[in-house]
Amino acid sequence: MSRYTRTGWRKVPLPAALYPVMPTASNYQKEVADGHLNLIIDVEDGLFHLSISHRVDGPDGKTRPGRYPSWDEIYEARYEFCPPKATMAMYLPTKEEYVNIHPTTFHLWEVSQ
Repeated sequence: MSRYTRTGWRKVPLPAALYPVMPTASNYQKEVADGHLNLIIDVEDGLFHLSISHRVDGPDGKTRPGRYPSWDEIYEARYEFCPPKATMAMYLPTKEEYVNIHPTTFHLWEVSQ
């Protein structure tokens, strides 16, 4: 049993649309009381990138955005999936560079040392 399984995370297939741009990424989900958390972890240019979102199943059976992940959920994901010595950050770029494809996703990026 992996440590992720012990904390409730389970590995799931990466969405097909992401595979061409993130072929080495791994996708995980964790059930929570009001839906599920989705996490994608990848290494880009030698640095870790983690994205975490909350989703819910709609009445039509399709998954849709839920709420923002809580600080505790982000904290747990960071320490479960990123190396302990990595310094991770959430960046807010200038408004001109800001992109928000999925409304309840936060991104953590490893800060190069």
